[in-house]
Amino acid sequence: MPTTAPSTLRYQISMEDPGRHRFHVEITWSGPHPMPLHWALPVWTPGSYLVREFAKNVSQVHAHHAGHPVRVDKVGKAEWSLVPDDGSASTWQLAYDVYAFELSVRSSYLDTTRGYFNGANVFLYPQTDVPYMIELEVVPFPGWDVATALERSAAPGFVFTAADYDTLVDSPVECGTFRRESFEMNGVRHELILTGFDRTNLSNLLRDLPRILEAAHAVFGGLLPYTRYVFLVAGVPDQGGGLEHRSSASIIFDPLQLDNPEQYPKILALFAHEYFHLWNVKRLRPQNLGPFDYQHEVYTHLLWVLEGWTDYYAWLLLARSGTVTPDIVLQHFAESLRILDMTPGHKVQSVAEASWDAWIKFYRPDGNTPNITVSYYLKGALVALFMDLSLRHATNGRGSLDTVLQTLWEQYGDHGYPENAVDHALEEVGGPIVRTWLSRWVYGTDDLETDLWPEFGLALKKEWKNPRMTPAFTGLIVERSETDRVKIKSVLQGSPGEAAGLAPGDEWIAWDQVRLRFQDLDTRLAHCVPGHPVTVTIFRHQRLQSYTLIPEAPKPDKWALEPEAQSTEKARQQFRDWLGAPLP
Repeated sequence: MPTTAPSTLRYQISMEDPGRHRFHVEITWSGPHPMPLHWALPVWTPGSYLVREFAKNVSQVHAHHAGHPVRVDKVGKAEWSLVPDDGSASTWQLAYDVYAFELSVRSSYLDTTRGYFNGANVFLYPQTDVPYMIELEVVPFPGWDVATALERSAAPGFVFTAADYDTLVDSPVECGTFRRESFEMNGVRHELILTGFDRTNLSNLLRDLPRILEAAHAVFGGLLPYTRYVFLVAGVPDQGGGLEHRSSASIIFDPLQLDNPEQYPKILALFAHEYFHLWNVKRLRPQNLGPFDYQHEVYTHLLWVLEGWTDYYAWLLLARSGTVTPDIVLQHFAESLRILDMTPGHKVQSVAEASWDAWIKFYRPDGNTPNITVSYYLKGALVALFMDLSLRHATNGRGSLDTVLQTLWEQYGDHGYPENAVDHALEEVGGPIVRTWLSRWVYGTDDLETDLWPEFGLALKKEWKNPRMTPAFTGLIVERSETDRVKIKSVLQGSPGEAAGLAPGDEWIAWDQVRLRFQDLDTRLAHCVPGHPVTVTIFRHQRLQSYTLIPEAPKPDKWALEPEAQSTEKARQQFRDWLGAPLP
C-alpha cells in the first residue's frame, strides 16, 4: 500500500536591501494540512527567560494559494490564520517582513555590514500535528557568506535542513564577510565565525579555547554529543553577552578586551559558560525545557542549576584547563561573595524563587531590584561552590558536583528530568546532610557560610582595595549622569540612604551646599566622618530638595580567598583535586 509523502515546510529568508534593516521571509507549505491553517511566532527565545513579543517587528503579512491571494487574519498578538477560498490544502505561500535592528545575542540584526538572526525572532511555525520536513534557504546580500550549525544540503546556494522547528530556531545564522577559524577536538570539527575581528590577534583565544572545551568534556566523558560545533562571535565595542544553542553558541564582546589582562579571563569564562550549556540546559534539562511552548512562559525552580552551576563551572574550567591561574578564579569567587553580601535581596528571595520569577523580575530590573531579588546566576554559582566543597569534604573526596552531574547525565541523558531530580542526585552523592544544605541555601535565605576553607588550604579575608581611602557606607548605588553629576540608581534597604529618604532617579548635585561631581564622590565619602550628618541636595522630578544623610562606617570593598601559610598536605591535595591546579 503506498505511503503518503510527508509535508514539506520551506523557509526562505533574504536581505536584498540591508540598509532598511528588514529581513524578508517567504514560507512554502507543500502537502496535506487541516484548514484553517494557523501560524504563530514565538514570544520568547529559549535561554532568555522573558516574553519579548517578537511579533511587534513583523509587518506586511500576505499569502497566496494556487496563484491567488489568501485572506490573512491576525487572531492573536503573535498568531495568524489563513483560509484558502476553495478549502484545499496543497501548496501555498506565506510572506512577511521582519524589522531587525537590536544588537544582542537573543535578537536579530541587519545592516550594511552584517546580518544575524535567531529563528524564534523571524520564523512563524504552523500550529498543527501534521508531520513535516524543514528546509531553509538563506539568500544573503551579494558578496556575503553564511554560517550556521544547521546541516547544509546538496542544493545550490545556502540551503540547510532541520529535523524540526526546535532545531531550526535553535540554530542562529550569521551573514556577512566574516573571518573563519577552526580546530578539531576528539575528531570533531569546531568553527569560530568571527565578525568584527579583521585586525584582531586571536592567537591566545585559539590556543586557550580548545583546552577549555576539553576540560568541559572531561566532566561528562563519553563521546561528544554533536558532530560539529559553531561559535558565532560578534566583536562589538562596549557590548557583551552570550546565548547557548544545541550545537552552537552566539557570543558578543568588545575585541579590545582580548588584550586586556583583567578582561581576558572574563571572555574565556563567557566561552566556557555557553559551551558548558550544551550539556547543562540543552540536553541535561528539566522536562518542560524542550520541546518548547513558544507562546507562554515556561516555569522552573531550577535556573539556579541551569545558569548558576554553569557559571560556576565556567570559572572552574579555566583553572582546570590551565588557561587562567587559580588566584584569578579564587578572586572571582571572593568578589561574588562580596557582591551577594551587599545585596539585601538575598535575605528576601530564595534562589529557587528567583528561578521561578525570572520571567517578571530578573530581566526587568529597576531601582528596587537589589532589595527584593537575588540573581540565580550569582547565588546559583556560589551555591554550586559551597555544595562542591561540602560534597568533597563529606565524602572524603569520593564525591563532588562533577559526580552529581555525571549521575544526572547517566540517568537522564538527553531526555529531560523531573524538577526533583537534582535534589535526589545531590542526596545520592552526599547523603542526608544535603537536605540541610538545600533547605538553607536553595529554598531558604540563610547566609552562605562555611568553615571548610582551611580544608582546601584557603582563608576568606575581607580587606580594602586602598586602605588609605575607605569610603563611608551610604547604601547608595550610583552612576554618572549626562551632566557629570551623581545619579542614584538604587537605594539599598536598611541603609543610611534609605533612612535619609533618597530614592532611585535622584540627581545628587551638592554635598553640604558644595557642588558635587561624580569623580569627587569617593573622595568626599573617604573624608567624611561616619555618624556625622551630611546635607544632600538633589533634583527629583525637576524640583530642588535637600535631605540629611548620616553615613555609616566603611565596609571592606575587597574580599579575597588566599592560601593559608600553614596548609596541610591533605588540604593541598584537596585543592588540587578541586581546581585541577596546585594551591598558589
